[in-house]
Amino acid sequence: MMEEQNKSEWNLILPILILVSFLFVVLRMNPESIGFDIRFSSFLIVAVPLVVFPAILIIGQVYKGKDLWKHQLKEGGIVALTALAVTLALTIWLIVEFFAHHAHFGEPQAIFDWITFDLLVEDNALSESALSFGIWIDSVSLTVLFVATFLCFLICWFAIGYMTTDSINEDRNHRFFAEFLLFSMGMFGMVLADSFLWLFIFWEIMGLCSYLLIGFYWEKPSAAAAAKKAFLTTRVGDVFLMVGLFMLYDLYHSLEFAVIFGDPTLGGAVHGADLQWPLFFMFIGCVGKSAQFPLHVWLPDAMEGPTPVSALIHAATMVNAGLYLVARMFPLFSEHHFEGDLSDLAMLIAWVGGITACMAAFIAFVANDIKRVLAYSTMSQLAYIFTGLGAACWFANEGHHHLAAVAFGAALFHLFNHAMAKGMLFMASGSVIHEMHHAHEHVHGHDDDHHDFDAQDMRNMGGLASKLPVTSIAMMLGSMSIIGIPLIGGFWSKEGIIGQTWNVYVHGGEMILFPALLVLATAGMTGFYMSRMWFMTFAGKPKTEAAKHVHEDTPWIKTPLVTLSLVTAFGGMLLAMYDFQHFLGDNPDTAHLGLHGDFLHGLIYTLEHAFLPKGTTLKLVGWTAILLSAGLGPFIAARMHGGRLDDGEVATPMVAWLVDLSGSVGHTDVGELAEGGFAQALHNRLYIDDFYEYLIAKTILPLAKISAWIDKNWIDGVIKGIESGSQSTSTWLRQFTTGRASDYLLMAAIGMLAIVGILWGVV
Repeated sequence: MMEEQNKSEWNLILPILILVSFLFVVLRMNPESIGFDIRFSSFLIVAVPLVVFPAILIIGQVYKGKDLWKHQLKEGGIVALTALAVTLALTIWLIVEFFAHHAHFGEPQAIFDWITFDLLVEDNALSESALSFGIWIDSVSLTVLFVATFLCFLICWFAIGYMTTDSINEDRNHRFFAEFLLFSMGMFGMVLADSFLWLFIFWEIMGLCSYLLIGFYWEKPSAAAAAKKAFLTTRVGDVFLMVGLFMLYDLYHSLEFAVIFGDPTLGGAVHGADLQWPLFFMFIGCVGKSAQFPLHVWLPDAMEGPTPVSALIHAATMVNAGLYLVARMFPLFSEHHFEGDLSDLAMLIAWVGGITACMAAFIAFVANDIKRVLAYSTMSQLAYIFTGLGAACWFANEGHHHLAAVAFGAALFHLFNHAMAKGMLFMASGSVIHEMHHAHEHVHGHDDDHHDFDAQDMRNMGGLASKLPVTSIAMMLGSMSIIGIPLIGGFWSKEGIIGQTWNVYVHGGEMILFPALLVLATAGMTGFYMSRMWFMTFAGKPKTEAAKHVHEDTPWIKTPLVTLSLVTAFGGMLLAMYDFQHFLGDNPDTAHLGLHGDFLHGLIYTLEHAFLPKGTTLKLVGWTAILLSAGLGPFIAARMHGGRLDDGEVATPMVAWLVDLSGSVGHTDVGELAEGGFAQALHNRLYIDDFYEYLIAKTILPLAKISAWIDKNWIDGVIKGIESGSQSTSTWLRQFTTGRASDYLLMAAIGMLAIVGILWGVV
């Protein structure tokens, strides 16, 4: 059976991969011969999913239940995967062209005019203007675009196995894959946009899609509530973002990057102080989109959506959008005419990041839902990136441009590492949930006595290392990357963020001390809650009958996990060796990737730079972070939740050492601690959600009731009064429409006499 499933997977996927590979080779050899230039390829990255999106919806509705559509095309999954494979190939081609310098990437790449209109200028003259759609390509946009296209492709691959094997999704998967494509398109378009206007348009498309996909199981009250919560919370930030864009337009009379970044001062007409409020309001939009304090409350509830949606939101799209917008604001902080004017805003960015990082890590301590642990981890890790971007903005605004580039590069490097690890972790958690659910059905059937079994609760798991070898390895590597275990993925970027945050303090930014302490403490906290998640899931004895009967038998899920495991294990180190951090932070005109000497010297240089940085403070902070994250945090987690497998159960050697190690450190009973007041507060999310509900109930709801009364009695009352009067008038006039010519002649005569009388009176 397993061999047949594997064969089916590759029979469907191989033609796609061959076709896309052929397309890439043809484009790479001679794209000009077929009129295929860099602008057109960039446009297709957005256009292909936009066109395929309605096609899947329509075809899925027409051919619902048909054998070809259901089994061969996986209810639109294969079609969506093909579209995403094309976007990935085009993205890779863009990257190749970028490094080859075959295109003028520094110049605006306008593709078409969207709206043309006349604009009133000085001297009451009309000037023709146009809102154009174009692309903006640099090292930052290409990095985020690759992350988005690569992960969307793998997550879609994963979703084919995850969504099409559950009967609950039967005959409605076409809606899932169509909305999945539209969501992906929104992220692609936002990254490639050459103006804040188009960035905002695609930003809102993602907001709509998050509502649709989080509430995919709309018949489930909790899912519907989570979708509304996500939509409304992010809309709060979006309103502020829109206000900020209005203010920015008022300053520059344009929202195009070429205008704003080309001459940030407009020849001295714009001062740094003028930018504080526009950028502040735009930052609030980023806070809402990336689920940072105080607009973070929507993200944990978003786990009500299918697991592929969680992976999509947390790794490839949605939450990365806010980070990308802050990165797009960075050139304004670097303008030397604005030095000192935006330092307070930069510090605010760092403070929001530090507070969110620590708060989310604390709540993750007590979370038992495996997806919610990862959700809080996302909040915390994104907060790291915000803290790093805040440090970079402060350095830039204070004139320390080299340090700004280092901090900026470290932050975006962590975006890459976190996205790869978190995408894999959510897919691995989906594998666990998927197999736990099927194992429970195998053991209990559809017995109503077990309908409340939660396949996502880690308290129902345990001992799965021997039963899910691929998944356990993937989750171990992903957890190591998030923790910052030396040489694995996130280590290479997290250390840079922590170090540069403390470097701000060394260079006179005393206000960053508190966020710096928080991110350093969060390093150890991350080591604890991520290790706790792994030990509760894979180590020790099975806690339920379902956990004893789990088997890893879904091939569609394995391939993306293996791919991302390799990227997480080796990608971070290789990119660090090729100086990826400086590639992201340096001037786009001089940005490049390269080794320091040959491979061996590059490896030695990278290791020395990571473990023995210049400066006593950086060494002390770096080693403290390593000891907390890789030592203390995992050790405490192993004492609380570790343990050896059942007798006769054997895990794969790659994880067996970790299981055995967790069982050899002893055990600490934390029952009393788990019942304490602080633990209860964490279970209730520090009562922040309760506070918001109380605040809404006391303020917004009464205002909404007043508004509803005014709408019903005044606005609707006026409309209904006009309607009633119109009906009465029509009824009265109808008695004069007798159909007799004589009556109409009489009315015409009366009308003419009335007109003559009026004219006579006027004259």
